[in-house]
Amino acid sequence: MKLRQTVRSDLRQIVKGGATSRILDLHSIAQAYGDRLDYSERPFFNHSRLNRCFVVKHTVRTHERPYVMSNQPVVTKLLIPLAQEDLSLGGHAVFVEEVGFANKIRAEFDCPDDPHLIDLDILRLRELAALPSFDPFLLSERYRNHTRPVSDLYFNISEAESQRMEEAVASEVVSVISLAFGSEKSDRDDARAANFARQLLANRDDGRLDALRSSLGMTAMEFKTGVFGWKGILYYRWCMSQTLHALKSFLYELKEVAIVGATPHEQTELDHLRRKIMTETRARWCSLASVMQEYEDVFARFCNGQDAGGFRSFLLRAPSLFYDIGSDLSVVSHIPGYWRFWASQNQKGFLHAREAMPLFASFMASVTRDIELGEPGEIVHRSSSNIPRPEVFVPPQPDKAA
Repeated sequence: MKLRQTVRSDLRQIVKGGATSRILDLHSIAQAYGDRLDYSERPFFNHSRLNRCFVVKHTVRTHERPYVMSNQPVVTKLLIPLAQEDLSLGGHAVFVEEVGFANKIRAEFDCPDDPHLIDLDILRLRELAALPSFDPFLLSERYRNHTRPVSDLYFNISEAESQRMEEAVASEVVSVISLAFGSEKSDRDDARAANFARQLLANRDDGRLDALRSSLGMTAMEFKTGVFGWKGILYYRWCMSQTLHALKSFLYELKEVAIVGATPHEQTELDHLRRKIMTETRARWCSLASVMQEYEDVFARFCNGQDAGGFRSFLLRAPSLFYDIGSDLSVVSHIPGYWRFWASQNQKGFLHAREAMPLFASFMASVTRDIELGEPGEIVHRSSSNIPRPEVFVPPQPDKAA
């Protein structure tokens, strides 16, 4: 079985420089770090061509649905460039959820010296398909201590995202600059905050933050883990700020969009779906907001010289929250994006019932999840959630009868 299609569009359009919530850009990572020993010793995939591809969270189009063995609106697409040196030529594409996926991958990526290696890569692709997004903190938490660990080189925030984040992060951390550098507040704090933000986001600790580590009462290893958790929370907060306007627009437009051609039964069902989508989407946002509110509370107390232990504990616990945060954020950013895509294709200004039914059903499948409730109306985030355990690949044993 061969790969089903060739992507004729210019793959340079999806180059991201690393991992983002929707695209795992292994091509750029190979270009940046391909000569590093750690890159070759702990690769994402065993096969060198797979380790230079793009893995994309993709919204299923109507014409693609017959090929996909999933009713989820978002699936995982693998894009393999035809030529690494010229992405404009396009590439092959296959869905991880596609009929015959494993056989197609084995046919395209043969490993004659060790055929079981490609089965490990297929397993990893299926693990990626089970994750809600590809943001670098979720991937890092998933694969850093995996049975087949992946180099940290794969989990750097892309340079473009780091630059966009720096200003927001600098304005937030200015209040701890004196703690970070062991000095009194001064007029230089804003400039030092910008430098600190760059250092934090680039994961460069040259020992200048020992005063901050001491303030938090952390060992060197705890501080490394805590900075990772802090950076992740700052990343998610920034992503939320980029998403909020689009999410508000989506909820308003979903509420107001006119639906025509529906039978009374269909209208009742569509009204129910519309209300449920809005309720579940708001619940996802509230779950995110509750985590960030907890962070703001403990951070504010720490900045005021109170409860350093509370801030320390939150930072150490933060990575255990990343799966839920990544899942919620993926939904609240994906749905507005898909709605904008639909709106750009729809010039008539209303939805026909035959369009609304599958569209609303897709949204419903995206947003629905079990949410733990505390007091009436209170959303409780699942702080103890673990990243799904990796599957264990057992190579086939030789036939004893042979």
